[in-house]
Amino acid sequence: MKSKIMFVNDSINVIKSIKRFFKDETYHFFGFDDPFEALDKIKEDEFAVVVADQSMSKIGVIEFFKKAKQESPNTVGIVMASCFKLDKASHALDDGLIYRFSKKPWNDLGLKKAVKMAITHYEISQQGRS
Repeated sequence: MKSKIMFVNDSINVIKSIKRFFKDETYHFFGFDDPFEALDKIKEDEFAVVVADQSMSKIGVIEFFKKAKQESPNTVGIVMASCFKLDKASHALDDGLIYRFSKKPWNDLGLKKAVKMAITHYEISQQGRS
């Protein structure tokens, strides 16, 4: 079964760019430039991985993942960040809100690898639930 992945970024051009890079993958790709629309979609569907930009203007990334985890506790979160405050990062990792960070600007292959690792993490956690 194809995994559903979601990217959330204020810039629709960034989402389009990432989507082009992932077009050859066997994922169902969803992209949102509005984090609240993304959260509404998470209420409807289970996503294996959600990648959100650290600097969203409408909601902080930690708050976004708190809301996402309430709706979909098994979804694996990745934060795209150019820099991140260590105390916030540490708490978000410890609390299980996010799985890892991906550098920004991103390296296409590095981002693809991070998503693949997150999908593997998601699939392993799903096996443990069956």
